[in-house]
Amino acid sequence: MKSKISFFNRGISQNLLRRFWPLWAAYFCLLLFLLPINLSSQAARINQPGPQAVSLEEAVAQMDLSAVQEGIAVVFLSAFVGVIAAMAMFHYLYQSKSCGMMNSLPIRRETMFLTAWLTGLVPLLLADLLVVLLTALLFCTRGLLHVSALLRFFSLAAMGNIAFYGFAVFCAMLTGNLLVLPAVYVVLSFTAAVAENCARGLLATFVFGMINGGSKLHFLSPPVLLMDKLGTTWLQPYGYTLNGLGVLAAYCAVGLLLSAAALLLYRRRRMETAGDVVAIQVLKPVFKYCLCFGTALVFAHVILQTFFRQQARGLAAALLALGLMLIGAFIGYFAAEMLIQKTLKVFRGRWRGFTVACAVIALFVGVFEFDLTGYEKRVPAPDNVEFVSLWSAGEIAELKDPSLIAEAVDLHRAVIADKALCEAEESDCGVTITYQLSDGRTLSRSYRLPRTDALVQKTEALLNTPEAILARLQADKPVTRAWIVDAVIDYGFRDQTSDRDYFIWTGINLTTDDAISLYREGILPDAEAGHIARAHLIADESYDESVYPINIDFTLLDPDAQDYRSRSFYTLRVERDSVNTLQWLREHTDLELKTFAEWGLEG
Repeated sequence: MKSKISFFNRGISQNLLRRFWPLWAAYFCLLLFLLPINLSSQAARINQPGPQAVSLEEAVAQMDLSAVQEGIAVVFLSAFVGVIAAMAMFHYLYQSKSCGMMNSLPIRRETMFLTAWLTGLVPLLLADLLVVLLTALLFCTRGLLHVSALLRFFSLAAMGNIAFYGFAVFCAMLTGNLLVLPAVYVVLSFTAAVAENCARGLLATFVFGMINGGSKLHFLSPPVLLMDKLGTTWLQPYGYTLNGLGVLAAYCAVGLLLSAAALLLYRRRRMETAGDVVAIQVLKPVFKYCLCFGTALVFAHVILQTFFRQQARGLAAALLALGLMLIGAFIGYFAAEMLIQKTLKVFRGRWRGFTVACAVIALFVGVFEFDLTGYEKRVPAPDNVEFVSLWSAGEIAELKDPSLIAEAVDLHRAVIADKALCEAEESDCGVTITYQLSDGRTLSRSYRLPRTDALVQKTEALLNTPEAILARLQADKPVTRAWIVDAVIDYGFRDQTSDRDYFIWTGINLTTDDAISLYREGILPDAEAGHIARAHLIADESYDESVYPINIDFTLLDPDAQDYRSRSFYTLRVERDSVNTLQWLREHTDLELKTFAEWGLEG
């Protein structure tokens, strides 16, 4: 009789299904609430009379969108269900008795692993499929839902299941403790994003010009990147786009690869490690130093941001960060030793590794504080810059003219030359400079500016060039009747009709014709001359004498665009030399035109 190799054991699978069927039943019930029940409440409103009534075409589009959005919700639900399923399927690995019993059976390890892996995943996929079929029966036959939307729902749900379940199974092979498994799963899911954010936040306190933001490693934290990339955009008139499906597909493929890696680890796993925090011997030092450096980063970042956010900068901040990181490293290093050795007596004979960790942390801080990488002094050549953006006090300038780019570079060099003065500044006045380089890269720096220094004047001058003002007003767009959604003049005046003297702010809603007239006859000519919507980084006496308590708010919407992201807002500040706008206001309104100083106020 020929023998054959089996990769699936029906008996073990049936035993797992009998013991843990409530898990998949609960998941199926959640899907029922998310999809068919939720869509039923939407379908019930289609034929209701009243102002909220919608056409059948719009209703179908909205239900399609809802189905896809619920599929996105299932992706994040899979992050929880996946780890619970992995804990259930491989629970026997975490107790010596059950582990020994299961592995004494005349069954190959590959068979054991694949049986548990398939038994955990297949019911999840079947639940996804059953809910899709039920929803199709309820709505597609009535013309209220497109099959394509349900296929997208199933694709999202299935790929989410595979991605997170595969990752959870991989994590299950790394530890021998059932309670540690979800902790490992959560930590590895967010480690890259948290470590990068903490490192950037920490460095921003003492590295001159570094911006506490941006991300390069978030792709290593699936939940973080999926929250950023996975979503929908409503299109006009009736439609939507699904974003981030490629990212989810990539994570699905990674989930399968991690499942294969988990199988390799399972084949070589020492079963007597049941109960150990780290089940793979070679990974124990990796765990120890990761916890050491991770705790150092998080501890230092949290303490600095909580208690020393404004107090320390420069060398003082670097020394403070170094001290806090060493304390965090001590906590993390010896906590890891306690977990690995399963004892509190770990302080004797184990200081060599901690000393090495301290040296690495000191080197890390020293490299950035003394700018051995050249980060603080790095300024691009003007010829290598396509355009530069300046942001300060809520105002932005996009400069493409070569002469203005050169001026921005000169400003950047002047700020670097005044490093000591800028680091000592305690005000919130500052500037962020972002270069778009000709090779496609970007370079961004952010600095505090001394309030009484010439650097502020140089920054204001660049923010208030006609090119920058016109870009802020999006003057390149042909503003017509179809563009204008809303236009309001907000103004202030002193009301002396009552017993008490009040300064009141109110508004005038302009008609579309008046808004176009004001824009073409007043705002645009003044913007071309650089005489309106200027940035004032510091409000002083000259500001009060030149600026009127008048703001013109425009809301525009590109009628040819398909989504709402084309909507734009801007507020214009009217000043004494905004002659065209002031002339229009005199001719078309009854406003009493006085500056803040003439009203006796401070702007």
